[in-house]
Amino acid sequence: MKPLRITDPYAVPGRYRKAQLHCHTTNSDGTHSPRQLAERYRTAGYTFVVFTDHGRVTACEDLNDGAFLALPGVETAIGRPFGPLGPHLGRLGAPGPLHVRGAQPCIDATVAAGGVVSLHHPGWTGNLWTGGWSVAEMVRLRGYHLIEVSNHHSHSPADVQRWAAVLARRGPVAPVGAAAVDDLHRDRDFNTGWVMVKTEAVTGEAFLRALRGLAVYASTGPSAEFVARDGAIRCATDAVQVRFIDARGATRYLGTGPEAVYEPQGDEGFVRVECAGRSGGSAWSQAFWVSGPGDPPGLRLPEEQSIISP
Repeated sequence: MKPLRITDPYAVPGRYRKAQLHCHTTNSDGTHSPRQLAERYRTAGYTFVVFTDHGRVTACEDLNDGAFLALPGVETAIGRPFGPLGPHLGRLGAPGPLHVRGAQPCIDATVAAGGVVSLHHPGWTGNLWTGGWSVAEMVRLRGYHLIEVSNHHSHSPADVQRWAAVLARRGPVAPVGAAAVDDLHRDRDFNTGWVMVKTEAVTGEAFLRALRGLAVYASTGPSAEFVARDGAIRCATDAVQVRFIDARGATRYLGTGPEAVYEPQGDEGFVRVECAGRSGGSAWSQAFWVSGPGDPPGLRLPEEQSIISP
């Protein structure tokens, strides 16, 4: 059997640092001031936090040093049919307000300014049932990097399947990553979902570069390290169950911690890893795209083979 090529998003230098990508302060509908919230995340072991108040860029650099960094951001409602209705997206590292309307123009303007875009809570039924992102629209949009698969404030268990369906349809040319977040408004939302970002330094540039490269995994509890080595995908974790899932949604191997190993066969398209923790939390890797020598990486599924409806 010819050796397979496995594209590993974690094959970059650095170490994992805890980050929060979605939280609200008293500048919108949160209960903590920016400084109070930054202090709380720092005390809880976070290295990065992005404020995402509604319609307002929040910045708070009071506590920034070589070990902690709070970055500006904003949660923008895509007026549908008019604001404040419609789905939300996060403009991470956003330097200022937007002066455009519509999802794709918002993404384009954010990326042009050096920011990273995350599509928020795709299964959300709020905003008078206008708040969700359909799979078809997430496939069509270009330039964003992340989709929330776990959001405590607007919990939708099917968001993992929505993300996987988008991955399968878009293919490796335009991959998109999974994120878990607090979407903090009240104390009960705190530290319920986060990402572990692999960076060499505690700088905004290093942080945003890791998000763009998807050198990040999402978690609501378990810790993990994922790597492709010696023709296999390996997961070292404190979780009790490790599931290796292909582009069609099939479980190819079910293992256990502290280490699980899967050797791809070549027909997976991609392999993603889900870890189930002892207390019910989960962790999600990004996609490892699988291809044979000389073949383009990954497998792009046609729409009729999607694992979830649009």
